[in-house]
Amino acid sequence: MTDHQSRGDATTLEIDIDKLVRDGILNRDEAEALRATELAEGTRMEALPSSDGENKDAVKEAAMKHKRHWVRVTRLCNQRCTFCLDSMNQDGTMIDVESLKAYIALGRRMGRERLILSGGEASVHPQYVELIRYGKSLGYDWIQTITNGMMFSYKRFATACAEAGLNEATVSMHGHTAHIHDKLTGTPGAFVTGIKGMQNLWDTGKVVVNIDVVINKQNYKQLPEILEYYYNLGIREFDLLHIIPFGRGFDEHRHSLFFDLNDAVPYFRKAFKLADREGVYLWTNRLPVMYLEGFERLIQDPHKLLSEFDGGRHNFEGFLRKGLKPDCWGERCDYCFLDGPCRSTMFPYREMLESHTFPLVRVDSQHVWQGTEAKAKFEAQAPQRLWLTARDAEDAKAALARAAHPAAEVTVQLDAGADPQSLLKITPREIKRFVVTTTEDAARYLVGARAVPAPTEVEVMLTRELATWLLARPATLKAWGTRLIATLKTHEYLSESQAEDPDPATLRKLAQAGLRMRNVTRCVAGAETEPGDIKLLDATLLDGAGFLNLDKYVGHYVEHAYYSKSIRCGRCSQFETCQGTHINYLRSHGFAIQNPLDEAGLPLPDAASFDRLTEQLAEANALRTKREQQRTVGLHSPHRAGPKPLTELTIGRDPQ
Repeated sequence: MTDHQSRGDATTLEIDIDKLVRDGILNRDEAEALRATELAEGTRMEALPSSDGENKDAVKEAAMKHKRHWVRVTRLCNQRCTFCLDSMNQDGTMIDVESLKAYIALGRRMGRERLILSGGEASVHPQYVELIRYGKSLGYDWIQTITNGMMFSYKRFATACAEAGLNEATVSMHGHTAHIHDKLTGTPGAFVTGIKGMQNLWDTGKVVVNIDVVINKQNYKQLPEILEYYYNLGIREFDLLHIIPFGRGFDEHRHSLFFDLNDAVPYFRKAFKLADREGVYLWTNRLPVMYLEGFERLIQDPHKLLSEFDGGRHNFEGFLRKGLKPDCWGERCDYCFLDGPCRSTMFPYREMLESHTFPLVRVDSQHVWQGTEAKAKFEAQAPQRLWLTARDAEDAKAALARAAHPAAEVTVQLDAGADPQSLLKITPREIKRFVVTTTEDAARYLVGARAVPAPTEVEVMLTRELATWLLARPATLKAWGTRLIATLKTHEYLSESQAEDPDPATLRKLAQAGLRMRNVTRCVAGAETEPGDIKLLDATLLDGAGFLNLDKYVGHYVEHAYYSKSIRCGRCSQFETCQGTHINYLRSHGFAIQNPLDEAGLPLPDAASFDRLTEQLAEANALRTKREQQRTVGLHSPHRAGPKPLTELTIGRDPQ
């Protein structure tokens, strides 16, 4: 069957999502995620098996963009991992093969390129080989399975899977000895059969084999040895999954699995060096980004948050629509990788939306409202600023005439080449600021007889080209004074930041030239700066009922609100007011650009190194734990008083 034919067959297939739920293929969150997905596009992503090319960042970003289709094949497993996230979904059943085929075909209809068979343990399904063959017949580019490897220890089975079209097996191996691995999986013999399964797959010459490792209290000290062991076996791609507070791991084994990340730093740093070797790809999954200082390129791609939110869709939708706190809310939050986009950002966003207190709203002149409720909710806000994007002066004038928010300062961003002077002449609404994004527009807005007159400001969204242009015109900068603002852009992708953003030294030069700097930390600029636009309500975020659309919110968070600080920043006098640095600029330039400042704004002369500071925090946490245990002899409480300040991070901390 040709690829064209397979796409046609998949397109004509009608899918009953409720039946997929009844058949056990999808749970309610997965079903809602599917309903929310545009069928014409594949919006969820997964890794490619590529291990060639010198630019690992580019390879990993391309991998992240590969459209995937996850299919749960079983709700049972032949292991009993202590940290299993899926334990609540496992009822010991197989899923009907015809229903599975229908869902696999749906993936092709949606333009998905990679088929991923998972479970439970997918390989125990009696029609597993048939499902691989079926996926290949539909034209999937790549067929991958997530497995514990035990079934593949049967050589005939491994060969049959390879012949059917299996391209990649990600084998879960959590130790480099039987003692560690078998204990964590609750299955004697799991280590030996897993290794044998990997060898059988290699021997076919057709299957890429990589591993994932769940990092926990039982194995983090051995992590360097674990990776080295599998590297010597021939593994070149590793996925390191940090333990998270869900499933069996948190409910039954939290005391034996959760650990203080500060304790783990020296072991992590030794293990992460493996990623420097040629051809080796190391991924981190759900590991708090501040613990990757010095290894920023191992930070999990922010777009993985989309699938994380899919996994708890009913929780997040319930909160956004009804204000119901997620059923995971509470003690888990202090351990959870999603605390930033969830409790720390989504909660305030909903509060601002419902109380009409967003400080900045943005709308395009041609925006089409999804419903009257969305328009009403947007117009009910009482922002300090209204940011309008428009095609030209006439378009902007018409949009401003019908715009709400009469008390808001107006910022206008016109399409490239439009004339700002003509808008000032024809609109009665005062324009506080224009936004420009190209050197041509910068020249038009800032220089000559057609320059924007006082008191209107001009905000330049910095690129390397624009930064160079500005630095070459000191007289222009002096003439404009505080009316000219330079803003470091935020980007959805790392490649965009790498290609466009000025480096930290250039940002400092711009600040030294007297420019007002926005979205740049004071320690980088070497001068007072202004925060970026994190608390921004874009009209596109609202669904027809006037609530925040979950998928669009997560995308917005990635591009506009995902910031972080170094652990060292806890010593900075600016800590409480500084928002940190956007994640993709950090991935490009590293946490080293963030340096703690004293009250005078000068670098702290005795600022501890990342390694020394985490060592001190680990020592302090150990002492605190010891004192708590002495006060409560024989009692072990998993509960916490609440979130700790950044210098006492509790994500992943031993709860005893």
